[in-house]
Amino acid sequence: MGVKEEFFRLKEACVKSKGADRIKADQEMEAFFNSIRPEDEAELQAAVSEDFARIHEDIEEAKILKQRIEVRKILSETLPFISVSEFAKTYFGKSASWLHQRINGNEVHGKTAMFTPGELHQLADALNDVANKLKKAATAFV
Repeated sequence: MGVKEEFFRLKEACVKSKGADRIKADQEMEAFFNSIRPEDEAELQAAVSEDFARIHEDIEEAKILKQRIEVRKILSETLPFISVSEFAKTYFGKSASWLHQRINGNEVHGKTAMFTPGELHQLADALNDVANKLKKAATAFV
């Protein structure tokens, strides 16, 4: 087994183990690092870099999922009371399906549809505008 494969095997063992097994896995990992020969350092460095890249991908995926969940949760109580079609057209110049794709995180052309930071700001402004219009209408009756 090569250095890269052994690194990932030991890392997986460390991640999955608990208690006494975790101590053993940590000791195996430490012994592995201590046994690395100078000629194997480049392969180990490549494995560690690959592992960090995977971790960063996982973090980005988690951020995207968190944003999708938050947007849906925040809008879940509001959207039933407005015309999504009119809202999307008025504030984004887009269709209702475009808005729903971003709210629900649908896959579009092989990519997850989501709001850009600018679109999230635009969404906040649009919701504030609707809120102000509703407040104005409500005060007209008092």
